[in-house]
Amino acid sequence: MSNKNEIELAIIGGGPAGLTAAIYGGRMGLKTALFESKGFGGLAGTAPKIENYPGFDSINGLELTEKMRKQAENWGTSFFFNEVSAINPKEMTVTTYEGDTKAKAIIIATGSKHLTLGLSNEFELVGNGISYCATCDGPLFRDQVVATVGGSNAAGLEVIYLSGIAKKVYLIHRRHCMRAEACIADEVDELPNVEPMYNCVVEEAITKDNKLVQLKVKNLETGEISNIDVKALFIAIGVEPQSDLAKKAGVELDENNCIKVNRNQETNFPGIYAAGDVTGGIRQVTTATGEATTAAMNAYLYIKQGWYGPEGQSK
Repeated sequence: MSNKNEIELAIIGGGPAGLTAAIYGGRMGLKTALFESKGFGGLAGTAPKIENYPGFDSINGLELTEKMRKQAENWGTSFFFNEVSAINPKEMTVTTYEGDTKAKAIIIATGSKHLTLGLSNEFELVGNGISYCATCDGPLFRDQVVATVGGSNAAGLEVIYLSGIAKKVYLIHRRHCMRAEACIADEVDELPNVEPMYNCVVEEAITKDNKLVQLKVKNLETGEISNIDVKALFIAIGVEPQSDLAKKAGVELDENNCIKVNRNQETNFPGIYAAGDVTGGIRQVTTATGEATTAAMNAYLYIKQGWYGPEGQSK
């Protein structure tokens, strides 16, 4: 993209919200740039299957978000694999290692990140037996014994996906049953190679040659300790908003560290909008794309007409 340092719409984040904003920015003729540092698709891109996105009975998350990215690219949006280290609301700039990029409007769509178990060696074992993405790393453990932690929809879908790859899947969850939707929980219950370990938590990841070989699991009701042999542990216990960048810029957050927006997806700074998981609420691909549509269209009006809507109800 020529004159990258002078654009109209800067989008930070390459998940469904950012990609949708990029589609709208391009379609509306704005000189649009999207910045992403970790991988396009966000958490949605790691979903083994998405069954509630309109128009698709079932689709792999990576496939869906890649379609979004290509659509945005076809409409002229430029993509940069750069980390944004700062936002300056007064100067309307975003900073990367390549310098400052000045924009007329900014959409923050930095999404959310996986929560961790807090094991002493958890980060050391990422890539050596611990993963937060079954579709990314599950095939590496084909016909092996693996475990998952979590009881949500996302955890259930990971179990379902892994059951078709692994020899056996332990489902570890601290509650007495899954809290996933009934259709997902029922499907998990019917899988012959899944062994639930309810009312249980992982206390330790045991290694050999720097690779995961065993989990120490505690039953919260009986206090009993079990050691289970596994080759991998897939963690799906939730997410938290990636709002540190916004916080440093002075963008107002709520009590859950989510970016506060009004009904127009406006933040407390004129010309700066937010959409998707980073704003909290119902974390679904459909809500992310809807919020991004609102943000992008209002950003367009702001850029072309100097329009700044009324202070709406905070989300």
